[in-house]
Amino acid sequence: MDARDGSTWVVLELSGAGERLAAQGLLERHLENVFKGRRVFVPYLAFEYEERSILFNVMEGYSFVESGLDERFYISVAVDSPYIRNALHSRGLNLTLSTVSDEVVQNLSDQLSRMFAEDVSIGMRVEVRRGLCKGLHGHVLSVNRELGTAQVLVELRSLKTIRTMPCFALIPKEEVL
Repeated sequence: MDARDGSTWVVLELSGAGERLAAQGLLERHLENVFKGRRVFVPYLAFEYEERSILFNVMEGYSFVESGLDERFYISVAVDSPYIRNALHSRGLNLTLSTVSDEVVQNLSDQLSRMFAEDVSIGMRVEVRRGLCKGLHGHVLSVNRELGTAQVLVELRSLKTIRTMPCFALIPKEEVL
């Protein structure tokens, strides 16, 4: 597959209010509602753990939304939203949005994931953020720091399963048991 066949992402510059919303972990949901049907990546990860707020970010002040809508829509959202300062673009005879490749966004996402992978510990309740079990919750049974993996007990209504997952795919959800 040629890199040109992949998705591209529009770069959104956040306002101060947008940065605060990202730091609270609420910007992604807001942008998903605005850009219905487009994937969104906010390079911030915020969660509560052991009675404290934890924030990781790899690109402060920016967010990304999958391209594919009319370019003027991205600009109009930036004008109307208190959370977005600008949809990066070039000015000239034609409006051209500044975009980045899927690979760039995936690299940022991987970098963000690696930042908090070290915090995964035995007994921790976690949410799975990637892979087949994405969106499910479980408990960490063991951690292999050398491999960067954890064994997680994932419970569904009619099924309990232990899965080995990369630590970077897990987010702590509450205090250790």
